Amino acid sequence: MSDVFENISLSSDTYQCRGCGAALKYKPGTTLLHCDYCGTDTPIDVKIVDEVEELDFEQYVQTEEILNTKATKVISCRKCGAESTFDESMKSVECPYCCTPLIEADAHEERLIQPSYLLPFKISDNEIQVHMLTWLSKRWFAPNKLKTRALHSNRQQGVYIPCWTYDAQTNTDYAGQRGDNYTVTVGSGKNRRTETRTRWSSRSGHISLFFDDVMVPASKIITTQVMTEISNWDTMNMVEADNRFLSGFITEKYNINMQTGFTSAKSIMESDIQYAIRQDIGGDKQRINSFKTRFSSIKFKLILLPVYMSSYTYNNKLYHFFVNGRTGRVTGDRPYSVAKITLAILTGLILLGLSIWLINKYG
Repeated sequence: MSDVFENISLSSDTYQCRGCGAALKYKPGTTLLHCDYCGTDTPIDVKIVDEVEELDFEQYVQTEEILNTKATKVISCRKCGAESTFDESMKSVECPYCCTPLIEADAHEERLIQPSYLLPFKISDNEIQVHMLTWLSKRWFAPNKLKTRALHSNRQQGVYIPCWTYDAQTNTDYAGQRGDNYTVTVGSGKNRRTETRTRWSSRSGHISLFFDDVMVPASKIITTQVMTEISNWDTMNMVEADNRFLSGFITEKYNINMQTGFTSAKSIMESDIQYAIRQDIGGDKQRINSFKTRFSSIKFKLILLPVYMSSYTYNNKLYHFFVNGRTGRVTGDRPYSVAKITLAILTGLILLGLSIWLINKYG
């Protein structure tokens, strides 16, 4: 899986403590920058989002080099090729996916679209183990040593994952068929029976739908499936992008550009459009022969979502956990205990055999 982790990026801004001059880090669940050395907290002037602003998709396509982009320091992982941005306080950070130390000397600059909004981390790294333990306790077929290995792993990183969101007005013309069921009686005597048949008629029409904030992960570290498994995201609590919230955390560089992201968004929209077409056709069954959708008023934005990544080694294989940095929801991969699975199968066979014996004896 290391080939999917191609790009990560890190914030170049560093915030110093007024008391001792050490680097400050964002304190999850607060609006404070915290100093680990002297304990000083510095407030963050949070920019409340009164009205979310979107970027014009077509305008960006035409003026990509100048619209909302900024030269950003990006560091590449020497082992898996992941690229991230980071600040001076994280010189010893490890790649969150393959755990290889990231070296600042490997950094280079790229011009990247800047995120418009973000969801700050709400859960601290000290709370993650509670959520992981709850998740692991429900994995009965996992090896007994798994919990110890996973919970004592120090390979834990907070990562901001980039996601695109898209708005679009869609207008769709379609042609299809409506199927209305009816019943007929066929046969005679003992073979007499009722059959359901379908009468088809041609239909055509127009569907107009507006889509708001269709989300597409721009990450190759975390798959769309993983992001779905650890959702829901309380996006109503997003704040304007501020590098102070990124201090002390890795920020992945987007690997899926906004044009490719919109292609994925259109596939998501298409599913809803086809559902709306079937509803418009009506009847008991529907066939969609053809449809053509026009997209207009396309808007987009880049947002950052907080995810903790934790990895551990078991039998010389690397496994990963992903934790929603807002809710603590967990997903991940883990090994299976052959002994437990075998025991479960044997227990099932014994119970089945006992049931059959009781039925034969007393039934």
